[in-house]
Amino acid sequence: MESEKLMPNLRDRVPPANSLIVFEAVARHQSFTKAATELQVSQAAVSRQIQLIESYLGVRLFERHYRAIELTRQGAMMANAVSISLGHIAHVTDDIRRQTSTDADIMISSSVSFASYWLMSRIAKFRAEFPSVNVHLAAYAKLRDLSATGLNFAVRFGKGTWEGVTADRMFGNEILPVCSPRYLEKHGPINGPEDLHDATLLTLSRFDPNWTTWEDWFKVYGSELSENINRLPFDSYLLLISAAIKGDGVALCGERIAEDLIGSGELVRPFEASLSSDFSFYLLRPADVQLRPVQAQFRDWLLAEARNTSANNDGEVNDAETDR
Repeated sequence: MESEKLMPNLRDRVPPANSLIVFEAVARHQSFTKAATELQVSQAAVSRQIQLIESYLGVRLFERHYRAIELTRQGAMMANAVSISLGHIAHVTDDIRRQTSTDADIMISSSVSFASYWLMSRIAKFRAEFPSVNVHLAAYAKLRDLSATGLNFAVRFGKGTWEGVTADRMFGNEILPVCSPRYLEKHGPINGPEDLHDATLLTLSRFDPNWTTWEDWFKVYGSELSENINRLPFDSYLLLISAAIKGDGVALCGERIAEDLIGSGELVRPFEASLSSDFSFYLLRPADVQLRPVQAQFRDWLLAEARNTSANNDGEVNDAETDR
């Protein structure tokens, strides 16, 4: 068969599936202990699976430090590939199951980064208030036919002009530099845009028309980036923000993605300057489908939560999200 010619014996080319799942959890948490808790296995079992995949590849995927680990260069490459691949399998699985499943009262999708840093905590809050309502979150960014996939809602970033959906604006978009407190402790204060020329700037290595780049930032603030400026590129926005939390550099981040991380102290704003965007976040729903009462309740609750967050952040601050 043609498929066999294109993809011969995956068993010989791909590490064991279980070790990939364990590796993804460790890479995402940057912790063997947290991965073990999530997967409901022992830390020793997690270590064995990481040793198995490292032995298979013949390289170290993590640097082990005292009470901490971090991905090696090869580890970061593998983490990105595994996250994308397993994520795609999970999304297709969700789509197939949604076509026949009636378990969820509410199904909503968003990008991975928005789900991770804003939406998940709000859904947890909603579940705590309404424990009898079953909410299913699917994290992917591509806008699909909501009715065909069984989705009741989707959060998307744009101008609200999508066809076939009703779009309720949640909040706007404000882009700002963020970094971890440990980065400032190590490299000194950053008091304004001019100090960023001496910083390590975390960047996305692939183009996205919605993404505000460092070049955009410096054009507004009256200077151009030096060719010799220190950049650290990432293929994934999720990995970029993780690097900022670890103290690897300064990231351009949307207020919505940053707000909980700033609230917890994992990230800080080194100075107050920011950029606004013409795009906003919208809660979409199929235009040709009538919401059931529980779904209308969820819509009203989430929009109220978005308005409350905006009020707490002086009105029109928001989140830059391209994912991803």
